[in-house]
Amino acid sequence: MTTDHDRGRFTFHQDWFELIRHEWEERTAHLRDRELRILEIGCFEGCSTTWILDNLMSHPHSLMTAIDTFEGGMEHQREKGQDQPPDRYQLSTLKQRFDSNVAKCPEVAKLRVIQARSDDALIALRQHRRTFNFIYIDASHVAIDVLHDAVMSWQMLEEGGTLVFDDYSWRGFIEDCYNPRAAVRAFVKCARPEVECTETESQLWVKRVPNRIPATPNPDPALYYWDKGIAKNSL
Repeated sequence: MTTDHDRGRFTFHQDWFELIRHEWEERTAHLRDRELRILEIGCFEGCSTTWILDNLMSHPHSLMTAIDTFEGGMEHQREKGQDQPPDRYQLSTLKQRFDSNVAKCPEVAKLRVIQARSDDALIALRQHRRTFNFIYIDASHVAIDVLHDAVMSWQMLEEGGTLVFDDYSWRGFIEDCYNPRAAVRAFVKCARPEVECTETESQLWVKRVPNRIPATPNPDPALYYWDKGIAKNSL
């Protein structure tokens, strides 16, 4: 397990993960030394990637896949027109910083990086029948993108595995329909029969469990469809 001094060997201009690192140390303690197949969607400078490599990749057969465009997201682009320092996130050198950081991890050979949009990368992984037992979603913070990442990831998450949503409490947009929370809640509602959820300070940890609510066929054909008035008011 790394120490604060060990983390000093990396170069992070944005150290968001450091704010919740203590939670990860506690919540992943049972995963150490286990064979893991980890998928990270959105890795930016590699702050969480390096921690995972240093702390969860000790098993000789563990593997990690990280997906990112290294171009920043909508929340980074929108700030260009606001009162922010020029190139606040230094996106032009983002991939270079990521590569430099992960190269300092002894387990970097277990890491595969896919430089692409998550929607394209997840479809490709699904087509290759990849499965994972730990998935971390921290890519686009736009709700519709978060929902897509969640649904595609869920199809590849093994029973007993963990899915972590970053920035569950983030409100970067005035309109709630854009924020991650809207997507995460919609996903959890649909996946309710197979999930156990734990909310931390800013994230939602979801464990995939055996289906506890089997689907019950509606015995009354007259009730197959929602009343139009009720359906309209629920939108």
